[in-house]
Amino acid sequence: MKRPTHFFDERGGRHYIILFLMCVFSFSYTTVSYGQNTFTTSASSNGLAGAVCAIPHEEHSLLSIASSAFAQQASLNSNYKNYYLLPEVHAVSAMALVPLHSWVIGFAAQKMGPEHYQEIQTGLSIAHRISTTALGLRVNWQELYIEGFRTQHALVMEFGGIVNLSPRLHFGGSVYNFTLSKMEHQILPVILRCGLSGKASPFLLLSIELEKNNYEPLVIKCGAQYEFNSRFKVSMGYSYPSSRLHAGFVIYQQRIKVSYSLSWHMRLGLSQDFSISYTLKKKTT
Repeated sequence: MKRPTHFFDERGGRHYIILFLMCVFSFSYTTVSYGQNTFTTSASSNGLAGAVCAIPHEEHSLLSIASSAFAQQASLNSNYKNYYLLPEVHAVSAMALVPLHSWVIGFAAQKMGPEHYQEIQTGLSIAHRISTTALGLRVNWQELYIEGFRTQHALVMEFGGIVNLSPRLHFGGSVYNFTLSKMEHQILPVILRCGLSGKASPFLLLSIELEKNNYEPLVIKCGAQYEFNSRFKVSMGYSYPSSRLHAGFVIYQQRIKVSYSLSWHMRLGLSQDFSISYTLKKKTT
């Protein structure tokens, strides 16, 4: 019997999609927001306005945990993000991915803010591909330091999935803080993401995503990425209602990948991301 090539070929596939959507959006109107939420975007993800929850590529693993399931080689990744050209407002992050058989283990760490105000996150993740579906789970340890106050801590979990609907179309979703973790007496935000990505041509990738932080308005993000060749890609994106414009590029050179992106907020100004990644070795079998 011919093996199915996408999710809708499998029996009951549509029912699982509906169930996943119901589970994700069932959290939409609970709790209140507090502090920094998920890891920041990498330069590759920022160039697409962060509309990456449905893109099956490991370079978006910092923001989309299910994307790490598509890593074929062990790698080290680092990212520097500067907000609005203010030297004091920046985030530095690093991530390691290690494929082991059909699983991918990941570790991420991030520090954001100047000396008197710092948000530190570390996360341990595991991801797995099952036929046409990729699933990922990450456990994050968060610390909030404000000078003159007691340091606060929280253990936060996030879960995501990507499903191959057809050879060219993917659906993805994630939920951050589904355990309703607290920092002091305030519950951290619950953040929901749901989106689609697809190949309009062999060289053009399009994506759209809805993001709902229970304390903030619904955000609509869309992105486009064009691959000139196997070593160079450019991307553009837009997010609403912040009216933020995004653009970036990715350069591949043997085992090294360099990414750079810019985002322009109509009121706050320019932000920029710079990422570098190094591939260590091939996947363990």
